[in-house]
Amino acid sequence: MESLVNPHVLEVTPYAPGKPVEDIQREFGLAKVVKLASNENMLPIPENVRRAITDELSQVHCYPDSDNHYLRRRIAEYNGVDLANVIVGAGSVEIIQMLIRAFLKPGQKVLTSEKTFSLYRSATTEIAGAAAFVEAPMDRELRFDLEAIAGRVDAATKIIFITNPNNPTGTVLPAAAIRAFIDRIPDDRIVVLDNAYQEYVDHPEDYVTGIGEIGHRRNLVVLRTFSKVYGLAGLRVGYALAHPEFIAILNRVKPPFNVTRIGQRAALASLDNDDFKDGSVRLNRANKAGLFPRLLGLGLRAIPSQANFILFFPGVDVPELNRRLLRRGVIIRPMAGFGIPDAMRVTVGTQEENDFFVAALEAALAEMKK
Repeated sequence: MESLVNPHVLEVTPYAPGKPVEDIQREFGLAKVVKLASNENMLPIPENVRRAITDELSQVHCYPDSDNHYLRRRIAEYNGVDLANVIVGAGSVEIIQMLIRAFLKPGQKVLTSEKTFSLYRSATTEIAGAAAFVEAPMDRELRFDLEAIAGRVDAATKIIFITNPNNPTGTVLPAAAIRAFIDRIPDDRIVVLDNAYQEYVDHPEDYVTGIGEIGHRRNLVVLRTFSKVYGLAGLRVGYALAHPEFIAILNRVKPPFNVTRIGQRAALASLDNDDFKDGSVRLNRANKAGLFPRLLGLGLRAIPSQANFILFFPGVDVPELNRRLLRRGVIIRPMAGFGIPDAMRVTVGTQEENDFFVAALEAALAEMKK
């Protein structure tokens, strides 16, 4: 079989998502399972989004609008840009794949930081081979080190991913640093600001959304998603903002009908409900403020986060701790796939979910340290 396959595909490590709740319930015979592994919104979708989904069910026998026109128009209005600045994808992951497919030529490289979103590597490897992917080290605070990244830009560098806030560390870079970095990158290299967790940032006045920059920087792309604060992870809707000429190129590789009718309608309705978005941010902030000191109280190192998750270092064997947590009905995320094998990431949940997680973690750690 391998002789039939593109050799680059054989170099790809498959993405390992968080285990489904149903699998853990069956495996361990559990009635209650709390999933805090995938950075999903802790709240169910609001009623206006639920109605939009229900209304669209009668039309699912028809293909969706391949141009995503009405959703693109609403995204443009919401962000204060032109319709030509917007492209929609089946999650921002699809747009990452589109970027690499459209712009990376043989012999060119993708550059980012270590300890960041693993799909950058797999998408690059699938198309261009592992040698085309370069990682710079992080700084001591587990933030993107923009000086280290800039120092690795060479003639072969084509696409640079900056994840801000970063997944899985939750760290964020100030506006001045991001803007200075963008300004020093030559116009024939592409800078991608992956802002999937933008809404959760504690100090938006010191954050670069990229909207002001795309008007005069043809090489800047901003990624956004409806999967996190809007709670539409199961519908797969994301988008990119960029210069119209850049969007026109991406449209050449965008699959037809890539976002479902229901996904488009739900995303449209989400943009009409800032109360839900703002309430989700406030609740996440409050529950995160309660969870973080509890991790420290267990003697663990935890990284201050400006997203809806916390990275922590349990100080014990992570695979074994993960197994013990699963047996107690808690699903969180080991970080070996992100290049941090001694760490785990927990999504901030409801107060009840956080209590359940901390109790299970404390019990599992006590067992392992006997």
